[in-house]
Amino acid sequence: MARSQIIQSFVARFWLEQADDADPKWRGHIRHVQGCEEIYFQDLEEMSEFMQQVSGIPGTEITDDTDKVVTFGKRGQRTGHKIKPGKRDD
Repeated sequence: MARSQIIQSFVARFWLEQADDADPKWRGHIRHVQGCEEIYFQDLEEMSEFMQQVSGIPGTEITDDTDKVVTFGKRGQRTGHKIKPGKRDD
């Protein structure tokens, strides 16, 4: 069985912004290499929406569950697991 492959390349940069009176927030910039479109974003949902828009490929759901890690195994299978408190792989 022949398998087709769609390749889309993105370059992303992330940084942490700290306001004097607020919690730090992750911000970022992403550029679509093939089309040269780019945006600055304030959360991963904005980044995901941009990637879906320029590539035409639906993305995955983004969760606010900060203890959930999504990983991809061999052959792209999506797996997820909870991180035990104090057991983060930093």
